[in-house]
Amino acid sequence: MNNKNNPKPPANKAQTPNNKTPNKPSTPTQQQQQQPSFEYRVGDEISFAAPQGMFYGTVVKLIADPTSPAVEIEFEDGKKEVKKVKDRSLRILRRASGKSEADEKYGTRSKARDYDIDEVRRSEQKRGSRH
Repeated sequence: MNNKNNPKPPANKAQTPNNKTPNKPSTPTQQQQQQPSFEYRVGDEISFAAPQGMFYGTVVKLIADPTSPAVEIEFEDGKKEVKKVKDRSLRILRRASGKSEADEKYGTRSKARDYDIDEVRRSEQKRGSRH
């Protein structure tokens, strides 16, 4: 018996020829299930990125359709358009309450810097002190 030219496949491969597992998980991940942490409200100032440039406006009306929610926006030039909420070219600039999107997102965090220490550091740098 000469097996050098025709070696046997390993025993575990012969039993399961299709042993590949799918790369996609069977259930959606937690990140996919979460909705955005913010929603549009009447009076929010937004920006809209278009091929012609950036347009700025205010949310005038909310359209609460369960399949595709949308907002009606009145732009600075006076024209009104309806845009889907999921449109990635829309960004909140400032809430009607005055908070920015970043303030709303990170507002619960404590400040990472002590501004008194920063002020002393700047004054030391101005004087040229290196000690």
